[in-house]
Amino acid sequence: MDPVARNSIMKIAFLTFSLLISSYTYSQKEVKASDILDKVASTNNGYKTIKVDYKFTSKNAQEEQSHVESGKILMKGDKYHLTLTNSDIIFDGKSIYTYLNQANEINITKPEPSKVEKGEFFFSNPRDIFKGYNKNFKSTLLKETNVNNILYYEIDLVPIDLKTKYTRLKMLVQKTTYQIKDIKLFLKDGTQFILEFSNFSPNTELPDKEFVFDSKKYPNAEVNDMRF
Repeated sequence: MDPVARNSIMKIAFLTFSLLISSYTYSQKEVKASDILDKVASTNNGYKTIKVDYKFTSKNAQEEQSHVESGKILMKGDKYHLTLTNSDIIFDGKSIYTYLNQANEINITKPEPSKVEKGEFFFSNPRDIFKGYNKNFKSTLLKETNVNNILYYEIDLVPIDLKTKYTRLKMLVQKTTYQIKDIKLFLKDGTQFILEFSNFSPNTELPDKEFVFDSKKYPNAEVNDMRF
């Protein structure tokens, strides 16, 4: 065989082999990420209660200053109690009670279906943040990273529905516990949301009264019942 032709064949074979290896490696990373996210969901859904502190940061592309809120999440079964800087939200299993401090009003609404696929989880239902992601996202394991001597998986998630308001999510998951350290959401308009979690306490004894809205605490608040 002509040496030039032989060299060309060898180059093509090498290139083909390299592409196959690259494709296989990428596919393995996708499978690994999917397995990790399934483990995150099964681990968290297995807890009877969850108590965790959080910090929520929003960065608007048009504004230099970031907006930061912090609070606590309590969850027991399907019920939750979410405290924010200027509001208090309780879902008692039937209705959602939201007290807005600045307006001094109480809004009562019915729960809506999960909005994970629209990028509106957490504040619409904080339980969604700990549930599965494989249904609505294509995930890839980017790398393992060390933060303060703790190993984490760094996972990239791209929404399957391209009509969502965001382009991608990035998540850090602790390697040994499968707990979420933080989630970064990148919106199409350039806005970024960052959710950071700390002091995660599963299966803590939480009294039922934590999930019952006590209107007596706000005797002068305006009540808006929107349960139609």
